[in-house]
Amino acid sequence: MTDLHLSAPFALSEDADDAPDDDTLNTVLKVDAPSKTEGRPLQSPGQSPGGTHRSHQDKSGFRVELRRATRPEHDAAELAFAPFHQSPLPHLAWFLACQHTALHALAGSGDDGSGHCTRLLAALTAALRADCAQNGNHPATLSVDALPQLHPLAVDYLVLGSRMGNEVLRRRLSAAADQLALPAYFAPRDHLVAWRATCADLDQIPPRGALARRIVADTRQGFALFDTAARLNSLKTSTHLP
Repeated sequence: MTDLHLSAPFALSEDADDAPDDDTLNTVLKVDAPSKTEGRPLQSPGQSPGGTHRSHQDKSGFRVELRRATRPEHDAAELAFAPFHQSPLPHLAWFLACQHTALHALAGSGDDGSGHCTRLLAALTAALRADCAQNGNHPATLSVDALPQLHPLAVDYLVLGSRMGNEVLRRRLSAAADQLALPAYFAPRDHLVAWRATCADLDQIPPRGALARRIVADTRQGFALFDTAARLNSLKTSTHLP
């Protein structure tokens, strides 16, 4: 089976038509890079193509401020997955265990049922649980007492903002796996409606207000959960797909 050797995380594109063509790869939550369509109007459901729309990525909105303010924490989380960046297939089981640890923690830290990602997050954690069980892995878990209480929009931003990166990762792994089925975590899942709703909600928040400060702080804590997950799960290699 051919292994992947990729040297850098790819920059997330937040639009389904913007998947990059280079050989880089995102593994965690690449929500900090501008889309190739930055500034292009986004058509809302039910509106005609010729209508007037607010920019999908308003550079003056809070979401862009959130992206900038949390970039160091994002980069630290990406760095924690350097082994997977460098050689994904041998570290895939470890990656899945880490994702379960982090996403399970996110679900427990801010899921009050009101978030845009609630259903997706439940589906992802269930898929990861099945993948890890099939591989005989037992992902580390964080105790309930250790979980931060995160604002639902911070959780939405973290979970939904990663999906394009996951889709590109799925395609690359599928090509490298020589037609073998990928783990259930990589099954395609619709996220764009929920992601766009999250973008709209974030850009309604005054960037200098108390709510904005809380979401920045909570997003930083969310990124830290992935860093923690990478440290808690033992780094293992495998020569086959989980």
